[in-house]
Amino acid sequence: MTTQAPPEAPFFFFHLPRTAGTTLNAILTANFAPDEVLSVYRREDYAACRELEVSRLNRLRLIQGHLMPQSLYPPTLYGRPVRIFTFLREPVARLVSEYRFLRTWPRNHMYAYLNENNISFEHYLTGKEHQLCLRGSNFMTHSLAGKFKNIDDAEALARAKDRLENAFCCFGIQEHFDESLLLMAGTLGLTHLFYERRNVLRKDVPLPPMTDRELELAAELNQADAALYDFAVKLLEQRVAEQGPAFAGRLETFRHVNEKFQNVCALMERKLRIREDGAIIRPKS
Repeated sequence: MTTQAPPEAPFFFFHLPRTAGTTLNAILTANFAPDEVLSVYRREDYAACRELEVSRLNRLRLIQGHLMPQSLYPPTLYGRPVRIFTFLREPVARLVSEYRFLRTWPRNHMYAYLNENNISFEHYLTGKEHQLCLRGSNFMTHSLAGKFKNIDDAEALARAKDRLENAFCCFGIQEHFDESLLLMAGTLGLTHLFYERRNVLRKDVPLPPMTDRELELAAELNQADAALYDFAVKLLEQRVAEQGPAFAGRLETFRHVNEKFQNVCALMERKLRIREDGAIIRPKS
């Protein structure tokens, strides 16, 4: 049974880590006015949300962040119905990316903990410390089920599949980003779709490669996430097929034009390399 929010409800991007969400947020920013968007990512964002005025809530058309909804059946946040959507990713690849990101970006909240304690990928997957205990095993499944405790993986998977199909207004798959974006555009009313890839992993901070044992352990601990991912890919393929043969042409055209857009962006970045402190360094002639 479908339990989606009414059409006037704001959208809520349920941002699961390392699923192309930063790239998607850049697209969303280009499609919604600043006063229509509430972003909840930093500690101060969470604090500010506790003091939101009703008038501010009433203006919102989009909420985005790494925060759990109050309910997924039906979707609600801040006591109000929301039209919820998300992105998923192949689970082992997502975990590897998350671990490497947290180990190499100093401004994230886990950087010091992981590096000062030299947390290995295996420890990241299996650690029972409060910083780690929910991260390494079927995180996507339990997030979409809306419950991490007192529920086994089988029940969580059944709930997550049902929520994804019936409670979410739309969803995407990172490995099928362009198809997902074109499908989402109709639901979310997006008109500006060209994008650069954002928040990619740093390549100047090397980490030891994952061992075969670690990757096998990640797969073993995330079988429910793998099943959810397979289900989502098939559901996405079904929804693409429902668009008819014209969708393939739209997709090809979009990819062709977006490739040119990305080339222009890359050229601009090479000509004006920007430091983190905001100073502009012009390339030597």
